[in-house]
Amino acid sequence: MVFQNIIYLMGLGIILAVSANWVVKSTAYFSKRLHVQSFLLGFLILGFATTIPEMFVAYQAVRDGVPQLSVGNLLGGSILLLSFIMGGSALFLRRIILDHGMTTRDIGLSTLVVAMPAVVLWDGRLTRFEGIILILVYIIHIGFINREQHFIDRVEHHAKNVKHSFHALMLGMGGLVGLAFSSRFIVTIGEGLARQYSISPFVIGLFLITFGTNLPELTLAVEAIIKKKRDIAFGDVLGSAVINTPILGVICVFAPFSVPDHLRMRATLILLAGTALFFWWAASSKRDITRREGIVLFILYFLFVAFEMMKI
Repeated sequence: MVFQNIIYLMGLGIILAVSANWVVKSTAYFSKRLHVQSFLLGFLILGFATTIPEMFVAYQAVRDGVPQLSVGNLLGGSILLLSFIMGGSALFLRRIILDHGMTTRDIGLSTLVVAMPAVVLWDGRLTRFEGIILILVYIIHIGFINREQHFIDRVEHHAKNVKHSFHALMLGMGGLVGLAFSSRFIVTIGEGLARQYSISPFVIGLFLITFGTNLPELTLAVEAIIKKKRDIAFGDVLGSAVINTPILGVICVFAPFSVPDHLRMRATLILLAGTALFFWWAASSKRDITRREGIVLFILYFLFVAFEMMKI
């Protein structure tokens, strides 16, 4: 039964990823047609579109009264992106180049935002005030981040396969329907597994759901490894990790809650902060991540998995 539910979650994760991709293509097409060329608007539009899976899961989790499931998904996603995906890419490609318009300051600010949940979650409570702080930190981050990143190129890349406005509209509508459908059942299955096997919804979100909502980034990394492309979309991966913080903030604003066993969760928070710190050090030193640094990041993820599995 567990295996069957995991298969269902994987299938729903694929639907979630494909649906999100449709929405991104639709958004990029209309952004191009409207001549959106400012950094801030481009960042907000594409940033919002690429994180729709996490937003839909968060909405469903809050609506069903299990916000911990979404919190686990967001924290697990940030750790997965920085350690498993980036570390694994560096491991298999021997070295990945981080030349995508981000300065050392940008990388430092971004990793600081990624690590912020470790601060607000330390006492095991998430209040509305803390949620507002997380959102404000993200907004400040947008204000300071380098404005020379290639967002126009990203819009062109996502929009190039969309033929006309009606095609873009259908992709967007179909994507939203797919997101609503898949996120609804992902949360339902996750909640059912938590109840049936007495596992915390936080842990379910931390592992099972995280892989589904971050499938686009996983696919991107696998494609880079297969094609031996060392200049992977570093900005996209880091941006996906960064935006998990304001989503968590929105959850706090609408559904403040306490984590039942927050002392055991602190190890996860320490690992999140530690991974972000090591990633910042590795990424900002020589504008790349070497195989040795990738191995450390990869090991950090498996230590995280082993520790969490011991607690179940």
